[in-house]
Amino acid sequence: MHKIVWILFFPILCFSQSRKLKNAECFKVNNISEVERLTNFPFSKSDKIKIISFKDRMVGGVGDELQNHINSIKIKQDTFNFSFYDEVMTLDSLQINKLTDIIYNYRYKKKPYLIRGKSCYMPRNAIFFLDKNNIIISYIEICFECEAIRTSETKLNLGEYCSEKYDLIKSIFQEKNIKYGITEFN
Repeated sequence: MHKIVWILFFPILCFSQSRKLKNAECFKVNNISEVERLTNFPFSKSDKIKIISFKDRMVGGVGDELQNHINSIKIKQDTFNFSFYDEVMTLDSLQINKLTDIIYNYRYKKKPYLIRGKSCYMPRNAIFFLDKNNIIISYIEICFECEAIRTSETKLNLGEYCSEKYDLIKSIFQEKNIKYGITEFN
């Protein structure tokens, strides 16, 4: 009898698990145009977008020094300091298009049954939005390992959460040959 019950319900369990996993996949769901995406802050106010990596130089928790530095930045007053970061690259128009596409057009198809969470925060990377004079107008500090961000403004975010967004954004860093926080961690 026990075997019969297992045989009858096993396909239902497998189907149910498969459906749950599909709901937790990130897809391109929206089709907001590039022109429309670029009208959103901070893209609409940026002349340059820089991506960076930063290795801690002092004793402490990984990411603490980057967080302290970013905390000290006066938005719309401080100039971007190239020498503070280990790797700095400027996004071109194709990479900006890819970044805005990920932020505004990707999300879960349906609300997932389970969103995985992580309890660390060790940022090694960031995206800086600069004006024509290299003044920082906004930033997104990123911990790819933890899938978490911290931003300069509440209206600035990565759009609706889906975990694959972090991998998609990480691919932009890889395209620009940023290694620390992406493929190297020490």
